[in-house]
Amino acid sequence: MHYGKPVTEQVALEAARLACENVQLGDFGPRILVAASEDGRILGSIVLNVSFPANELTRALYIRDLYVSSGARRLGIAKALLRAASALALDQGFSALDWTTDAGNVNARRLYSSQGAKLLERVYYRLDEDGLKDIVIS
Repeated sequence: MHYGKPVTEQVALEAARLACENVQLGDFGPRILVAASEDGRILGSIVLNVSFPANELTRALYIRDLYVSSGARRLGIAKALLRAASALALDQGFSALDWTTDAGNVNARRLYSSQGAKLLERVYYRLDEDGLKDIVIS
């Protein structure tokens, strides 16, 4: 079982192969997509990190940051960046696109739901600087 899902031996072996084979940095390096105006102004960006193993015991992309400049909001830039990230994920053989947002960010949550994203039941943890120090010292 992996994340409560049954895993076949074939899937587990493929995940182990992917994790252990001699991969190039590009296979696991970050991806950055930028939205620009015709005159070259940056309107937004999306930063994607590779996560492995993902829920499916494969490589997935994790949206680390999705940003749209204040003057370009509500123009479809975020949707275009999500669409481009989804195309990149498919083209490069990733199994999923994951991300988090603040629970109170109603506009972002509405956008993500409108694009077909599923709300997952997960708990998100962070060790801040003090927590990092506490772990190292203990």
